[in-house]
Amino acid sequence: MWQRETRERLSSLLRYQSQTHPLGVRHLVTVPREGYQVKKIEFLSEPGIYIPGWVFVPARRKEMLPTVLYFSEDGMQSDGMEFEGAEGSGIQHGVLDELARKGYLVVAADVRGIGETRPSSNSSLSSESFGQLFNFDTAMSYAGWSMNQSLLGMRVLDVVRSVDYVMEREGADANNVHVIGKGTAALWCLYAAVFDERIRSLTCDQCLLSYRSIAESDRYLYGADVFIPDILLHLDLPEIAAAIAPRPLKFLAPQDAMKKTVDSTRAYEVYRSTREAYEACGAAMNFQIENRTTGENEATQLLGALRDGRPSEGYQHLVNVASSMPSPMVPGDEPSSGRKFK
Repeated sequence: MWQRETRERLSSLLRYQSQTHPLGVRHLVTVPREGYQVKKIEFLSEPGIYIPGWVFVPARRKEMLPTVLYFSEDGMQSDGMEFEGAEGSGIQHGVLDELARKGYLVVAADVRGIGETRPSSNSSLSSESFGQLFNFDTAMSYAGWSMNQSLLGMRVLDVVRSVDYVMEREGADANNVHVIGKGTAALWCLYAAVFDERIRSLTCDQCLLSYRSIAESDRYLYGADVFIPDILLHLDLPEIAAAIAPRPLKFLAPQDAMKKTVDSTRAYEVYRSTREAYEACGAAMNFQIENRTTGENEATQLLGALRDGRPSEGYQHLVNVASSMPSPMVPGDEPSSGRKFK
C-alpha cells in the first residue's frame, strides 16, 4: 500500500512514462575474448531512441546463467574493457570482464546521454571546478523541465527497458536479475527498482547519500541531472529505498554532496527509516551499507555484493508482508528538510 503510494508519487515527480512497444533488438557485432564473448547490440527504449548495450556471454554456457545488469555514470566502456586502465592498458581484469569470467551473464547499457550516446561538449567551463553547472547533463535537464519532462525520468525508463531486454534474452535468469548502478547511475537504478519488481536485488555503488545532504551543503559536485523538482517536499532517498523492501539492497561507499565517502555508521543513521521498513517485514539482513575495503579491487567488492544479494527463503511471503505494511514514517514526521530545488 505505502509502497504503491511512494511509487505513484515518484512517478509523478519524475514525469515517468512506461513503454511497452517492441524492443526491436539489433545485433551489431560479436567480439571474442578469453573465456567469453561480447555481443554489441542496441534496442529501442521508446520510438526513435536506441540504447546501446554490451552483452558478456560466458563460454561455458549453462541452460540458465546468473544475470547482472550494469550501469555506470561514465558509460559501459569505462568498466567493460578486458583490462583496466586507458585503452585496456592495466594489468588487472576489468570489472565486467571479471564478472563474465566468474560465469555471470552481464548486460551493460548506456542510457541516453551517457557513454556512446553522449554528444561531444564544446564548453570549456564543463572541465573546470564545479563544471557540472555548465555541462551537457545540466543543460538537457533544464531543457526537459521547460517542456514538463525529466531527463532523469527518461534515464530511469532506459533502465527499465534494459530489464525488458534481459527478460527476453536467451540464457538469462529472468527470475533472479541483479542490477548494479555506479555513481549517479545508482540513482537511475534505485528509482527503476521502485517501479519494476523484476529487479530482484540491487547494488548502489557510490550513490548520493540523500537529497537533504545537498540541500544542507553550501556547495556540491552534483549536476542538475540528479535533481527532481520538489522532491524534498515529499520524499528523500531513504524513503524511496524503503519502497524496495524486502528485496536485497546494498549501498557501497555512499557519497556526500562533495562526492566524498560517508562512513557506514553515519549512513545507517540517515537510512533509519529504510532499516525499519526492512525489519518490519522480516528482511533486516537484506538491507546493507558498506564502505569499500582497502586493497580489495572493485570487481571483488561487487562480487561480494552479488553473493549477499540473493533473495532469502520465503521471498514471496516477505513481499506480501511488505506490501501490507503501513508507512515506515511516523505520521507528522518530515522525510526531508522541506527545501526544494529550483
